[in-house]
Amino acid sequence: MKFLLKYSLLLILTTILISSCQKLDVSSPNDVPTSEVFKNADGLRSAVIGMYSTMQVRDYYGAFYPLMADLNSDALTQGGYDVSALNEIAQHAINSTNIYAEHMYVAMYKTIATANAILQSVDGLTDAGLADDERKTIKAQALAIRAMAHFDLLRMFGYHWDLSSPLGIPLVLKVQASKDIVARSTVADSYTAIIKDLTTANGLMPQTFLDPKYANAIYIKALLARVYLYKKDMANAADFAGQVITNGTFTLLDANTFLTIYSGRLSAESIFELSFDAQNQSAYNGTTYVRPEALRTEVFFLASQHLNTFFKARPDDKRAMLVDFVNNDAGIMPDGRSLKYRGEVTKDNPAYIMRIAEIYLIAAEAKGLAGGGLTYLNQLRTDRGMANLQTADVPDNASFLQAVLDERLSELNFEGQRFFDLARYQKIKEVLGVSNQNAVFPIPLRELKATSQLVTQNPGF
Repeated sequence: MKFLLKYSLLLILTTILISSCQKLDVSSPNDVPTSEVFKNADGLRSAVIGMYSTMQVRDYYGAFYPLMADLNSDALTQGGYDVSALNEIAQHAINSTNIYAEHMYVAMYKTIATANAILQSVDGLTDAGLADDERKTIKAQALAIRAMAHFDLLRMFGYHWDLSSPLGIPLVLKVQASKDIVARSTVADSYTAIIKDLTTANGLMPQTFLDPKYANAIYIKALLARVYLYKKDMANAADFAGQVITNGTFTLLDANTFLTIYSGRLSAESIFELSFDAQNQSAYNGTTYVRPEALRTEVFFLASQHLNTFFKARPDDKRAMLVDFVNNDAGIMPDGRSLKYRGEVTKDNPAYIMRIAEIYLIAAEAKGLAGGGLTYLNQLRTDRGMANLQTADVPDNASFLQAVLDERLSELNFEGQRFFDLARYQKIKEVLGVSNQNAVFPIPLRELKATSQLVTQNPGF
């Protein structure tokens, strides 16, 4: 990997220090000169806030990473008819010059670069005002965010479903010089590095650090559960999912209250919810809803007709209330709009990076039908207004897996999971009607050129 936009670490950190106070609702100095970054505790704290700021950009968790992933599935379709790069993704025909893929790729590596800068300095920094627990918390957060960004890259640009594949991602595990190039690692080595970071973070993080606005102690365990699930290490996935559920810090809301996940902020379900505010807006509302009378050309990400058909077959599923296929401009129909990101005035819609509902789904899938997974699946179903499934409804592993995938579609649409679910079970051809080679985004052409082809392209692009 080579930094496509050729930002130096100094420039990144300068930007962080200027913007960090505005990005998150925490106390942080903004008058620390760049030369003092990592020389005292205040500079370190500003850099940590800046790390979260890099996640908030539009091309990462400011909206586009989860929504572009879902757009490349059967859950979403595109608006904005004149946006050819958007249409490519919706039509599952993305190419290596796609501007959205390129910007997402760079955004994730910028987050990694900031995490690496923190990790390079946190252990050696001497400041009487930096307590040992705070140092451990900062280091654990940086490791967790680096792991998260590497995993997000692996899901989008690597063959994450195939442990034998050489097509992992470039693992950037230290601060890079401007001319450094990192080749792709294997998928197995990519998982090893991600899990190592998370395991180290899990051991470092004080278990009392539970703030859902940040990569907290429970989030690290939840992310381990997600990573192990993708790796198909079901024993470890079930173990960490179980730890998160039994901890009890984050809990499912019931059928009468779960809609407040989206109308409010930081609900009991949000393990990690990246916050925005009226001054620091996300792009979720502006790209999925905009305003009640919006035209199709104004809305980038629409709910597909398939999602409407899906919910019509589930009349008791209250999650259908979160998509609207009726009250739209005629140009939008027969597609619809998500109601998860309402708030047309403040546009402070958060990124739902990890919710406890997903952990119940991970526990169900990882434990399987024979291991008691149906109990976890039914807990979520009843809390969303649906009846329990009986063993006669899911008599074998294949039908149980389909039930899990259906619940994931119902629960996590517009949150960036559906495309990756189809990819990891190689259902791209079956569901989308295109080659399973389309289960991955292409490495951006600019990256191939910048690395003189040392970073190789995915097959078929």
